[in-house]
Amino acid sequence: MTQLIRTQVEDGILVATIDMPGSMNVLSQALMDAIDAVIDQAEADPAVRAVVVTSGKSSFVAGADLSMVKGFCEAGQNTTYAEMTSRVARLGRQYTRLEASAKPWVAAVNGLALGGGLELAMACRTRVAADDARIQLGLPEVRWGLIPGSGGTQRTPRLIGFGPAMQMLLDGLPLTPQKAVAVGLFASAVPADKLLSEAKVAARALMGRPYDPREKYPHLDQSDVPVWSEQARLAVFQRYQVDAQQYEKYPAYAAIVDSTLKGARLSMEQADVVEVDEVLRLILGPVAPRMIRTLFLERVRADRELGRQVATTLARISVGPISVPRAAWTKALAATKIPCEADAALQPDTIALTDAAGQRHLMALRVLDEQAGQAALTQIVLAPAGPYGQVVEIVGPANEAAAALARKFRALPWRTPGPVGLLQQLRGQSLQEQERIARQALPGGGDPAFIDVAACLSGVSPAWSGGPLSWR
Repeated sequence: MTQLIRTQVEDGILVATIDMPGSMNVLSQALMDAIDAVIDQAEADPAVRAVVVTSGKSSFVAGADLSMVKGFCEAGQNTTYAEMTSRVARLGRQYTRLEASAKPWVAAVNGLALGGGLELAMACRTRVAADDARIQLGLPEVRWGLIPGSGGTQRTPRLIGFGPAMQMLLDGLPLTPQKAVAVGLFASAVPADKLLSEAKVAARALMGRPYDPREKYPHLDQSDVPVWSEQARLAVFQRYQVDAQQYEKYPAYAAIVDSTLKGARLSMEQADVVEVDEVLRLILGPVAPRMIRTLFLERVRADRELGRQVATTLARISVGPISVPRAAWTKALAATKIPCEADAALQPDTIALTDAAGQRHLMALRVLDEQAGQAALTQIVLAPAGPYGQVVEIVGPANEAAAALARKFRALPWRTPGPVGLLQQLRGQSLQEQERIARQALPGGGDPAFIDVAACLSGVSPAWSGGPLSWR
């Protein structure tokens, strides 16, 4: 426990500092064990009257551990429903125990808190955040075909009301600390250097006060939550602009609404059961495992492995005239912050990248929304940025300079041998045809998982499919 959470007791307050070695703080089985140990310590020690949980890193808790998420998906194929329920329900039960503790918990959120990290904060009696607009506080699970499964669909509407909660759950977008205070999710946002002291003030004010859900939740009666029915679900979709295709292809939307409506007005213990049932429905279905694999697990691996191959440093960029159809490159080049100069001697839609050693690398600029074609130079095909990031396909021989350019505006540099861009060939095709084209490209196309990642990142394959090689 001491390796993951440091504890110190001062004036009746146990300060629990999450500080996982070698990584961001993420919710793993080991961290859950550590949290259980802190709850046990606080409840057993008469000197402890309240707990403040914070982080020893620049973020609070970033979300779920990748290996644990992968394990849930794989276990769903060969594990009994009862065993899966026990695994998936553990964190929610832990948060319910933490919430009801006679020793009140206060969250001092000093950085990023997403998914289970925000759910941890919401389980506390009250929450204080550092006043920094760069901090993201959100429940993004819908983006990976899941729902917040550790109380997120239950505590959010009880804290901020049904309407704001539905918006937050269905769009998956994060809030700034100031916005979180404005909607009632956090009690206050304070300067970072005063965060811990303000959290201790809040903890002292709660000492000796038993847990009372009526005191914690402004919307405990949930009179604003419709009674569940098919018609009520559809009305919510219409209100929050979930269209028919989203409803059909992305079951997470229905699961979020069903969990929220069916869990309303129940005790948190009962509501947890409702929520876990919806999580299992998604994990045992086809869509969530595909999305988690391609857009979470393999997306992170692609970023790590493809980014690790980039060692070239760029000194300057020379740019020939950029045509209107390829104008998106003007903004992308500006975002690199590398000195960029017009060069009339270059052909239209051509750039020369000069590296730190003085070597020039000529390349042809292309965009995804055009027909695939051959070029004498290495092509760099820019796909538009989407909800999962951005990709640049480097068509032709390996070119570190092109990859370095893509990394400068945080795009994924993905190389294919050519002679034409694979993403351009996939664009506009049915998934059946995309699969045929992708399989033909496999012998020289590198890691097949990265084909799926690039196809979904660029938007040529829908996110629910997991990509042209995963959708069946």
